[in-house]
Amino acid sequence: VLYYLVRVEPFTTLAIQLQGGKFDHADRMFSDISATWNGVLEDMSDVKELVPELFYLPEALTNENTIDFGTTQLGEKLDTVKLPAWAESPIDFIQKHRMALESEYVSAHLHEWIDLIFGYKQRGKEAVAANNVFFYITYEGTVDIDKISDPTIFRNPKEVKPYVVPSPDRCNLPAAAIHASSDTVVVVDMNAPAAHVAQHKWQPNTPDGQGTPFLFQHAKTTTSSSGGTFMRMFKAPAASGEEWQFPQAVAFSVSGIRSQAIVSITCDKEIITGGHADNSIRLISSDAAKTLETAYAHCAPVTCVSLSPDSNYLVTGSRDTTVLLWRIHRALVSNSGVISEHSPRTGTPSSNSSGSSSILTEKDRRRRIEGPVHVLRGHRSEILSCCVNSDLGIVVSCSHSSGVLLHSLRRGRLMRRLDGVQAHIVCLSSEGVVMTWNESKHTLSTFTLNGCPIAETQLSYFCSVSCLEISVDGRSALIGINSLPNGGSYNNSSNLQLTKSGVVDLDLESEETHEKNRIDVPSPSLCFLDMHTLQVFHVLKLEEGQDITAVALNKDNTNLLVSTSNKQLIIFTDPALSFKVVDQMLKLGWEGDGLRPLIKS
Repeated sequence: VLYYLVRVEPFTTLAIQLQGGKFDHADRMFSDISATWNGVLEDMSDVKELVPELFYLPEALTNENTIDFGTTQLGEKLDTVKLPAWAESPIDFIQKHRMALESEYVSAHLHEWIDLIFGYKQRGKEAVAANNVFFYITYEGTVDIDKISDPTIFRNPKEVKPYVVPSPDRCNLPAAAIHASSDTVVVVDMNAPAAHVAQHKWQPNTPDGQGTPFLFQHAKTTTSSSGGTFMRMFKAPAASGEEWQFPQAVAFSVSGIRSQAIVSITCDKEIITGGHADNSIRLISSDAAKTLETAYAHCAPVTCVSLSPDSNYLVTGSRDTTVLLWRIHRALVSNSGVISEHSPRTGTPSSNSSGSSSILTEKDRRRRIEGPVHVLRGHRSEILSCCVNSDLGIVVSCSHSSGVLLHSLRRGRLMRRLDGVQAHIVCLSSEGVVMTWNESKHTLSTFTLNGCPIAETQLSYFCSVSCLEISVDGRSALIGINSLPNGGSYNNSSNLQLTKSGVVDLDLESEETHEKNRIDVPSPSLCFLDMHTLQVFHVLKLEEGQDITAVALNKDNTNLLVSTSNKQLIIFTDPALSFKVVDQMLKLGWEGDGLRPLIKS
């Protein structure tokens, strides 16, 4: 209702309240009859139905209140709804639309739609005969909510199973970063910042009829829609001989910077990259790898970037030893258009003390990347890793020689230095626990925001941590562990070597660390850790040669996506959720050979 009626009150105000005080992205709002028609027909996640006002209220299609709805990524200002070619005006469209609804043809066939949605053709043989592809989960009673156990990855890890996405050459792998939303998987490859970008469609926790508990449609480089094949979810995908070349961002990169550290993907599926030769950070579109905006403030190349969980704040670290805090605007605001990569600077670092912030012009406030809001000082060498949490109001960063620093998000002041703590990767949980990885000592450690040690554990010198993820509730951590071919480590001159068999033997290590504080697991693997004790409570073993390059959790932590160095995309999930959906469908009368293999024995 709010989607279609956003141009008339009280729905305008209600839409703003629904989006937390501002309009949704202009690209996602109702703007084009044809685009909405195509979305409903071809997008599995689009199950909108028309509202009565589209048959009698032309004001629903016009911007009578001259409201600023923002600007699309193509630079078009959102205003009156675009109409089909056969409609001369909004009034003409409403008149013809109503005439069609009240026509003799519709009167003679309306009961057929009612049978599909509300009647006897919802399920069973009649549904198959009528080719009913209406999304089954929207039928009342399809999912028995009371019988669904907690599906999260961290609480039922032993029930998690791996599913390899077919046709890996179409996935844009290996990945430097992955983002999984409710309907899209964005993959940025290892060429960052000059990265190729793929935007795949998917539907998690939904059986595909072939034994996989999710639907997945590979991205295509053509602009033509292929959603029709996505809707035929109980048929095998058709073979294709197409070349899968994905759009690539235009960038000049700097050597010696880890690609995974300079890529971050927002909640709106846009990509922020560092590592550019001009010391900039850039906002990249995920559909065409187009540079939407460029921001300058660092005096040396950016070595790490990180977004807050809500994507409202960005922190960037650089070889200039500073950490900058930026504000990210999720929607284009009044009178702003798409700003190209040649646009002027958003701001420059303040030359004042650590707590000072840059003076923001009105022009800065209209940009997607606002700032820098604060210049965070205290490090004396290149920044290796940084993270930010807007709920906690904390920025955490680490460098080669200055340890781990905690700054205030609100004032930009240095709050605490973790004395004697060296780290190469840092992350921050929602409960305010700082986790660090020291590549030289091969230790994982956790600390309170006041700097008190909580726990510490050690890995073999033949292994290294490639990825760190923390659960939404902040109680568990997930680490990706890879093998080090020669027992080497970051800035480590150890001469330890692998055995001929390649087996990791933790007994070769120093006995300084007690047995109970060691992580003795094969590699490559994914380890589930308790954040309070750092004890491993589950391990997902990968095959040899499947070193982990990137991991991502979807919002509700029901699916874990893993990119490997041998160009595989593996999705770990508990199939029980989709199995229960299928069981319930069969009990309600659904039929089809594609469903039978999915029934739990």
